[in-house]
Amino acid sequence: MDKKVLNNMFENLLHIGNKANHWNPKMKEYIYGSTNGVHVINLIKTVTQLEAVKSELAELAKQGKKVLFVSTKLQAREAFAKLAEETNNFYVNEKWVPGLLTNLKTMRARISTYISLIKESTSGALDVLPKKEKATKLLELEKLDRAFKGLKEMKRLPDIIFVVDAAYEIQAVKEANSLNLPVYAMASTNSNPDLLTNLIPANTNSVKSIEYIANELKSVVKSSGTPSGNKGNFKKFEQKKAPAKKAPAKVEKEEVKKEEK
Repeated sequence: MDKKVLNNMFENLLHIGNKANHWNPKMKEYIYGSTNGVHVINLIKTVTQLEAVKSELAELAKQGKKVLFVSTKLQAREAFAKLAEETNNFYVNEKWVPGLLTNLKTMRARISTYISLIKESTSGALDVLPKKEKATKLLELEKLDRAFKGLKEMKRLPDIIFVVDAAYEIQAVKEANSLNLPVYAMASTNSNPDLLTNLIPANTNSVKSIEYIANELKSVVKSSGTPSGNKGNFKKFEQKKAPAKKAPAKVEKEEVKKEEK
């Protein structure tokens, strides 16, 4: 095992899990120990799982499969929206709409409405409307932008779902499970691995940790086709940079106590 990789992961806070009293026992194999009431993720397992997930996603990408990245957590919004846009995949990074996968026909109709409103806004067609009607349409556009800005080119179900924090994005995970779609995830110590095709055990509360994983995935999920995002289409609702959440206190290696078997 390359010590430089492990040290880099440690410096990027991938090892910090959830509170020890807020965990899923099914994640025990990925936990090294605990300190100050916080579980510590086994980074050797993280390295192994990251390579496995990258290998599987690379193979799927070679087959032309499309990924839907779900990252509505504030810390993950920017990194995974950027990843999706740069690799020509899809993303949801502000609001998961119930039925997005299981009721795709209705969602496609809503996306069509969203695209029409963007065209009206950018062409100036809304400017000739009465103020009240214009305000109503702009409010609707803002609402739809939050939900669908990374899905404008999604004409059918994605082939793969990747979620940042499997516990936090449980609704997306369950919808994908019901349709037998492969689900990959960044998963902290409170996740249920039984719901996932494969996972990367890592800190899902740190911007540094999330950006580290996004950068690792970039080279393997590159897809052909039209970019998913709305960059340049509708400036008013362009994604703003999410404020970084303060990372938990750094866990020192010598303080970690080995978990009793």
